[in-house]
Amino acid sequence: MNSREAWQLDGEDLKGEVLDLVHARHELQSRMVLLIVEMFSREVLGGKGFRAIAQWLHGSTNLEIGECSLLVGLARLLMLEPVVADAFHRGDVDALKARQVASFCQHPPKNMTLADVDKARGILLGLASKNIADCDAVRAAIRRIEKQYGNREDGVPVGEDSERNEFYASKGLYGRVTVKGDLDAMNGARLITLLSSLSAPTPENDGVKDTRTPALRRADGFCELLRRYERAGLGPIEGGVKPHITVTASAKDMTDLQALKDLLPSTEELGFAWTDWVGPISLDTARMLACDCTVTRILLDENGVPLDCGKEVRTATVPQRSALAVRDGGCAFPGCGTPSGWCDAHHIVHWNDGGPTDLDNLILLCGHHHRTMHHTEWRVEIGPDRKTVFYPPMSIDPYQHPIGGNSPPTAA
Repeated sequence: MNSREAWQLDGEDLKGEVLDLVHARHELQSRMVLLIVEMFSREVLGGKGFRAIAQWLHGSTNLEIGECSLLVGLARLLMLEPVVADAFHRGDVDALKARQVASFCQHPPKNMTLADVDKARGILLGLASKNIADCDAVRAAIRRIEKQYGNREDGVPVGEDSERNEFYASKGLYGRVTVKGDLDAMNGARLITLLSSLSAPTPENDGVKDTRTPALRRADGFCELLRRYERAGLGPIEGGVKPHITVTASAKDMTDLQALKDLLPSTEELGFAWTDWVGPISLDTARMLACDCTVTRILLDENGVPLDCGKEVRTATVPQRSALAVRDGGCAFPGCGTPSGWCDAHHIVHWNDGGPTDLDNLILLCGHHHRTMHHTEWRVEIGPDRKTVFYPPMSIDPYQHPIGGNSPPTAA
């Protein structure tokens, strides 16, 4: 490598060193794969407390578990595909495309002969080795091969073969989760059908067009599908409880009342809450989730060790939600037409701040407007007529004139 600082290099030197580093990175990847393959043949993790190489690598470095799993998975595939492994170690194909080709060759259409697989392997490696090739081009070639062998008499067509299904949900930047998958025709049609009505444009009550992009509408529909499944309680028991999201937060963080904070002098304010799957989340989101969920209070000592576990408290009962549906008719936010079945029960005065769980402290809000109330300066009250009144932030209305919330004509 060039010993000069980057600013000292001319254009040709900069380009040359970048290409050298790309080559060096591939050589390091190749070496790591060879070493991991060797680890598979030995008991190198014996007594270390790790079940798998990927877990050991994650626990011994700052690499994410997903990256470790991909690296170990590639090594496992290349153990089974020596021809692809040779191309990878020579530097003809990179790790991603080597994984694509090896995975296809290990899971070809069921009526492909070994000779057909060998021929397809050569075609795919030839394509993957071109400088202009990308993963999409390799994937398209794989799809063409699958289509060619899709009509067969000895098994299920490729498009309907559920054994080829894949689904990935991995944590990304900022705690967001990236979802991608490949489903057979029937399950794909089932998903599209369920999403269709949930992702349709929903104009406002005054006729204003839905401004969400199609992609955002589909994402909202998918989230609504998850919420309905969760609320229906149809999920299997896991670890003795039904599927749920566990959010852990400091009592001081979850309340705005100074009197309650003073009662907890040894409790630390962290400024965030924590979930098992995606890590830290904002306190506003944690408080929003606590509006319409089952809450278990666990008392901890100054070292974070549980002292006592209180009973679960349901913050909005089924009869209360029915009454809210009659009073609010759906999302109470001005101009929103979301039906009540798609809404959460929001505490006006938060439950952790001593707010009661009664109708005069609860309103229905859709997911979007629930987030709006927790993450912005919008305020809401129940007026003397027991109907909702909203107050916009000063950035929207400097005088913060009250705006009546949605209410069906039959509401009392």
